Amino acid sequence: MSSPTNPAAASALRWARLSRLLSWLAILVGVGFVVAFLAQAGLFASFLPNEPSAPPAVQPDQINATESTVSGMDRENQPYEVKAKRGWQDDKTPNLVHLDTVEGLFRRAAGVEYTITADTGLYDTFLKTLDLAGHVRIVQKDRFTALMEKAHVVVEEKKLTSDVPVDVTFGSGTIRANGMQITDDGARILFLNRVKAQFDAPAAKGDSKP
Repeated sequence: MSSPTNPAAASALRWARLSRLLSWLAILVGVGFVVAFLAQAGLFASFLPNEPSAPPAVQPDQINATESTVSGMDRENQPYEVKAKRGWQDDKTPNLVHLDTVEGLFRRAAGVEYTITADTGLYDTFLKTLDLAGHVRIVQKDRFTALMEKAHVVVEEKKLTSDVPVDVTFGSGTIRANGMQITDDGARILFLNRVKAQFDAPAAKGDSKP
């Protein structure tokens, strides 16, 4: 026959069990504080996947590129090409494209090529016109070289006009004028306003002395 339960022993047992429970609760609370501190410090953020960064803001439908090229066929069914080291769309007039370091290559119906270069240009995509400025240079090999500060080009007609001083050198002399027009597929060149021409006289026959 078992002895009656000792009240003091039962109380001690209950107190031991309660002590163990309180110890576990204290540990859990402490771990919770540590986790909260580390999360606030940003430690766990380093283990999370990086969110994609927002793309930089750009102007919608704006052209901005390096080494821009415009090419096509003119009214004589001849190819043309206008290149620039940099081009960007005008922020107010979308059909205008600003160009830096411009080089245009054109071809006459007879097959003769000539180039036009300039520091800057403004190309109208609607009208197919090109306004050049800064050291404008027109070169047709074995024919002439013309220098001016600005010029207006109707690309599809290969028509060029300038109302500023022009210096032209060719095989037999030089021409200076205050304006210039190139029309008729580049075959006709007209000099305007106070034209001065100087032609090199050929050496007399039999005279070889300097």
